Amino acid sequence: MRQFKSEVAKIKNDVLREIARLTFESKLEEIDKLPRSLIETSTSYYRCCVYKERAIVADRAKFALGFSTKELDGEERLGEIVSNRLEGHDVNGAVLDVIETACDRCPIHKFIVTDACRGCVAHYCLNTCPQDAITIIERKAHIDQDKCVECGRCSQACHFHAIVEVKRPCERSCSAKAIISNSDRNSSIDEDLCISCGNCIIGCPFGAITDKSMMVKVIEWIKNGENVVAAVAPAVAGQFGPNVEVGQVMNALLKLGFTHTAEVAQSADEVARLEAEEFAEMVDEKGWLASSCCPAFVDYIKTQFPEIAGHIAPTPSPMVLEGRKIKQENPDYKVVFIGPCIAKKKESLQEGSCIDAVLTFEELGAMFEAKDIDLENLESVDASFGKATSHGRGFAVSGGVADALEEALKAQNLDVDLKPVKANGLDECRKMLTLAKAGRLPGNFIEGMSCKGGCIAGPATLVLPKQGEKAVKKYKEEI
Repeated sequence: MRQFKSEVAKIKNDVLREIARLTFESKLEEIDKLPRSLIETSTSYYRCCVYKERAIVADRAKFALGFSTKELDGEERLGEIVSNRLEGHDVNGAVLDVIETACDRCPIHKFIVTDACRGCVAHYCLNTCPQDAITIIERKAHIDQDKCVECGRCSQACHFHAIVEVKRPCERSCSAKAIISNSDRNSSIDEDLCISCGNCIIGCPFGAITDKSMMVKVIEWIKNGENVVAAVAPAVAGQFGPNVEVGQVMNALLKLGFTHTAEVAQSADEVARLEAEEFAEMVDEKGWLASSCCPAFVDYIKTQFPEIAGHIAPTPSPMVLEGRKIKQENPDYKVVFIGPCIAKKKESLQEGSCIDAVLTFEELGAMFEAKDIDLENLESVDASFGKATSHGRGFAVSGGVADALEEALKAQNLDVDLKPVKANGLDECRKMLTLAKAGRLPGNFIEGMSCKGGCIAGPATLVLPKQGEKAVKKYKEEI
């Protein structure tokens, strides 16, 4: 039986699988039955009641159809959405949003007194508070949240560390500071700051944040007999089980109805070659460059550090380069990128991306289940369009882009000193970009990855990062 990283991932898979099945079988008009069919029991396992669980399943189904709940009338039933809105619908705008019915409205007081308070004599917390927000009741400290300005002095002053800073998990996971709390204490996403990295999806333990899917549209293309190319990210290695080779995944995609398959790692090789030329040409003038492969990292620079956005390498990401290459040779083909990344959905919506849709590994796994495809028993086949090098496949792991760039500089005999800085995760990205802004970057090339560990740690992966990293290493050795 398939293992899931969390119960949230399992619930999401159940919804995606059933919608994929209904779409393949041309039975989407039966979608109103979905919440009850998935939550059959009268016992509630996760929420206050079974009715709330079904309401959340219904809202999840809307995202699986490609709609945020904010884009719909709250009174519309799933069947009405399918009948009246689905045909011709394209995912647009923000790809991430909050499922309000699932949000637990976590406590938002930033500083709280814990049971570790010993009722000491010194009362450092009380005496350091500039707002007189702390009182001592029965020898214990208490914070008046109406007076508290969240300066943190009381927490710093307490020798027992009894006053702690509390953040909502979604807020804590968002390095872009795009998660805000509404007046009703529901979380919401500031679209101007959101970089679609998807860390909040992992961060929220209630599964209250999710992404809009393009899956139904892709299945309809397949059913209509269109030429649909599955352009697969190198992080696919190991995602569908330790005994499933990438070649078997390629075969499974053909069984699913895709007409062609492609390794995006092939375009990663081309990105390394082009970035090597750009680096050699531009580094003396600019001082340093930043990689352009991770769309969340690129957006992070543009939103948080716009004054240094000119340092982003001009070469597009491997996904975009692959899309352009396929479209140039076959303009009528539909190109579907498949990977671990939510931000790729947003990137695909940009003009000139040449990507018609993006599927995550989560969505692809649900499609395989809907069609009962047993990957382990399939023959391994090569991708339809060529083969990548080990360096291109290595883009999936933190440090891989810098390694490929170094190799490309050597291969082209470009005499330039590369000093890469590997920013692994958004916290490290912020640190390195801050140093770069101040002219103190300890290098001349920033490889930025929004996910700690690289693409193998993306929000839509199916296995733990260590498993993914081990599988990519093996995938590289197959060359």
